[in-house]
Order: sequence, then structure tokens, then C-alpha cells
Amino acid sequence: MSKNSNRRVLAIVGGGFSGLALCYYLLKKGGDVTLFDGGGGASKMASGLLHPYPGESAFLSWKGIEGMKETRALLERVGPEVYKETGILRFAVSEKQRKAFKQRAEEKEDVEWWDKEKCHAAVPGSAYLPGIFIRSGITVHAKAYLEGLWKICEDLGGHLEKKKVDLDDLQGFDRIILAAGGGIRSFAAAKKLDLRFTKGQLLVCKKPHYFTGESSVTGKGYLALSENNDQCYLGSTYERNHTTEAPCLGTATDLIFNQIGQFIPSYGSFEVKGCLAEMRVSTKDYRPFIGKIDENIYAITGMGSRGLLYHAYFGKKLAEEVMGCSSSS
Repeated sequence: MSKNSNRRVLAIVGGGFSGLALCYYLLKKGGDVTLFDGGGGASKMASGLLHPYPGESAFLSWKGIEGMKETRALLERVGPEVYKETGILRFAVSEKQRKAFKQRAEEKEDVEWWDKEKCHAAVPGSAYLPGIFIRSGITVHAKAYLEGLWKICEDLGGHLEKKKVDLDDLQGFDRIILAAGGGIRSFAAAKKLDLRFTKGQLLVCKKPHYFTGESSVTGKGYLALSENNDQCYLGSTYERNHTTEAPCLGTATDLIFNQIGQFIPSYGSFEVKGCLAEMRVSTKDYRPFIGKIDENIYAITGMGSRGLLYHAYFGKKLAEEVMGCSSSS
């Protein structure tokens, strides 16, 4: 590594959504950035569902509008081939959800209430349940998006080292930023953050011939479209008490099919081709953490299952802080 005295020399540990977004914004601000990626990470197995109305009652996420705006900007920067802007359908699987979803449709311009006939027509093989159609919803092809975003970073002068590192390996850098997902556990400096770790699994499936839906679908669990028209993803699990972090096809199939069955009773026709597993990281208050954690060491973490929603917005904010140009907005 050659150090240019006129540029801040920066190391990012982790090449998922947050690490790459941060890399992009740091490079745009004139940083000399090296990205260290040891492989794995929740971003690489993400289903790609992007919308600002998660949770049981579909309340607007904290910073959800800002997150959607910044993520959309990065998606457009990479190119239309890495996402489908075809909306997301959320089935209401309980009376509580019906009431909450109807209210959300009355409040939000990008949310439509659909009766059970319209939902069933949109998703062949589904149960007769009403729901909301989120017009602003986007399905992101995570792997293609990550590859495309790195290519942009590379063109801006970013350096990539495909290896695992510890802090002792990075002493020559002016600033170190940990964006390592579940791998942040291996860094002693991050232990003060009181992070929570949950295992998430999803199933890679062959789509049944009758499923011709244009939009990804959620209920209890989800069906996410893939960049491969013959394939989809079913998910996902939230396993706090797991015995292994490796994929476990039996456990994942049982848990996910039980969820999916509430709104797609024909789930048995989805041929399972594989299983992916990674660790989600969240904070005590379920809001992302970005900021300084030690001398010259920063972290961007705690995205939980909302990495796509938050990575660009908070990556941009942290880049401003690291480069010494943080704004009050």
C-alpha cells in the first residue's frame, strides 16, 4: 500500500451492501479506499425485497423514505438489469393485519388495498386473502447488484483484497471501518456495541409452472423473484437458538414451509434446490449503528433484515463523518 499524503487512506472490512455503498461514497469524496472481503455475509444471500413497510402492521420504517431514495439512486447507478421495479404484494394473514394494512393504504400514496380476489388473481396458487400492494416495492438481484456496485467502485479507483483480516493487519490505514456483518464478532473493538445475532436461512427453489406472478410476495415469510425466471427464493427463518451457523435444509424447509403455507397453500409444488444461511446483526433498539467505536475505527452495522433499505443512506452518512464533512441534516 502506497500512502498519498494528500488523500485519506481508508480500509473497509466487509464487501456486502453496507461496505460497498460506503466504499462508493468514500471514493466519490476523494478517499483512497481498500476493501477487504473474506467472503460470505448476509448481503450475498439476501432475497432482495426492498420496501419501507415491514413488520406485522406495515408501519413506515424509521428513515424509510430516506433509505428508499438513496438505495434507488445506487440501483439506478448500477443499472436496470439488477432490479425489478414491479412492486411487492403483502398478504394480510390475520384480522389484525387486515385492519392495519387497510389503514396503511388509506395513509400512504404508494400503498393500495387489494381484496382477496385481486390478490389471488395476481398470485396463482395462493390462498384467498386480501392484502396491500406496495407500488414502490423493488426486487433486487443481490448478487448482480453487489458485483455491479463493486465494478463502479473499481472504476473510481477502489482496491479489493479478497481475504480475511484483523486490526493488526490494518495499522497503515488512517481510518478503518468495520462493515463485516456477522463477522464483526471477531473484532474486540465491536464488543462494546451490544449487538444481537440471529441466524437466517432461505430456500432456493424451482418455480412451479403455474406461478406467473410479476411481483415478489410476502405474508408470514416471502416468495422473492430471482434474476433466473425459473427460480425463486422462499424465506426466511429467524433462529436465535441454533446449534450451527451452517445451512440446515431440514430445519429451514420445516420452518419456511410452515410460514409460506399460510398464504401459499400450494407450497409443496416448489422444488427445493438448495438452502442458504447467514447471520443477521441487529442492535438493542433495532436501529442501525454507524459511527466511531475506537481511535480511528468506525463501524456500520445492525441493519438486521433491512440492509437493502438502509445501506446507501447510512453509508453516505458515515462517509461524510469519516471524511470530516458531516452535515447536520
